[in-house]
Amino acid sequence: MVAEILDRHGIRLARSLGQHFLVDGNVLARILEAADLAGEDTVLEIGPGIGTLTEELCRRARRVVAVEADRRLIPALEEALGAPPNLELVEGDAMRVDLAALFHPEERVKVVSNLPYNVATPLLLHLLRELPQAKRMVVMVQRELADRYVAGPGHPAYGAVSVKIGLLAEARRAFVVPPTVFMPPPKVESAVLRIDRKGSPETGPETDAFFRFVNAAFASRRKMLVNALSGGRDPYCSRAAAETALKASGFHPGTRAEELTREELLAVFRALSSPSMEARKMQ
Repeated sequence: MVAEILDRHGIRLARSLGQHFLVDGNVLARILEAADLAGEDTVLEIGPGIGTLTEELCRRARRVVAVEADRRLIPALEEALGAPPNLELVEGDAMRVDLAALFHPEERVKVVSNLPYNVATPLLLHLLRELPQAKRMVVMVQRELADRYVAGPGHPAYGAVSVKIGLLAEARRAFVVPPTVFMPPPKVESAVLRIDRKGSPETGPETDAFFRFVNAAFASRRKMLVNALSGGRDPYCSRAAAETALKASGFHPGTRAEELTREELLAVFRALSSPSMEARKMQ
């Protein structure tokens, strides 16, 4: 059915847009189970395609808002779904649409989506920071990305994005999905994640500053943290400042970023950001 609808509308899917449509009912059922939808829930779906998941969301939720960036798919989506009274279609790039404005400030939203693979990481961080109404997300991404999102210190996949997502939410992998359940099949395995927001959204300047610190800390994974922070063309701080911050936080100067938990990295960042340190950060 998916292929027939696409053919009627003359649509050829673009791998460059991360377009891989789920066509397996068993996987669909498992996604819905992970979302644990109730009749009063509001759902945001990003990248509905031609509505395989959207149709089931409309059957289970009070309100469904589907944001689709590819305008070619809108007529195909409308043909596949008809006009469910609880569905709102929004044409636009989810990274540019004011998502928070689509919902009442007190509305509790669940994001349930097969995220476009080419923008999954920036989109997920955008959702966590710019959509405070979203308390839970059940999303499908490439398995390699999922591994990074949930990894901890010492794991080969642990890095900057692991720390960033861990600051904002609790993420766990629900299940792995093979390429064969998509049309067209991607070249990699996928995974479904359940992500639950931590408290209030982190959108303040300290979070921006911490993210810059994390990017610098993991820019050269094998380097000691003091070298990663003080090296390169645009160093984050001086070597002396990095050594002082590590010592103040209780860590050896030879420590690497990949060895530290999110809380430990926060401690180093805050030591570097203290008033006494700021004055000599680049000295």
